Amino acid sequence: MVAEFEVDLGRLRTREGMAPAKKNGKLKGKQPKLPEPARRSIRRRYAEGEVSLADLATEYSVGRSIIHRIIHGPETSR
Repeated sequence: MVAEFEVDLGRLRTREGMAPAKKNGKLKGKQPKLPEPARRSIRRRYAEGEVSLADLATEYSVGRSIIHRIIHGPETSR
């Protein structure tokens, strides 16, 4: 019971610290692996049939799953 109370206090302190940071724009979450211009280029080149998914992954030094998410995911960035 005491350990549970201490964990709750830690969570409370963390939330209290995160609130001002979020307000000041310091908490943005995980950033995308590739910038938006590169994402647009990937979508365009894949749609035109210029390159394969694996070729794009090699060219941009990311996994095929990242390229797949860019191609088949939402068009907008975060």
